[in-house]
Amino acid sequence: MEITECKHNVRCELGVCKNKATRAVKFDRAGIRGHIYACDKCLGELYSAIAKTVVPKSVETARRKNDKGGKR
Repeated sequence: MEITECKHNVRCELGVCKNKATRAVKFDRAGIRGHIYACDKCLGELYSAIAKTVVPKSVETARRKNDKGGKR
């Protein structure tokens, strides 16, 4: 997945926004209509909504892959 600048004169596709799209989100393996066009405002709102649900683990609580839970 990648985000590129929108080269076409299209509207934002998120919600009922009527702004001009400035960015295009391109999905891998999605076919000919594999883009979502969004303005900067809607893209920022989408980013904050995703950030609320997807929180990365902190380094202190993450477990090593080879660690079995015991002491070394």
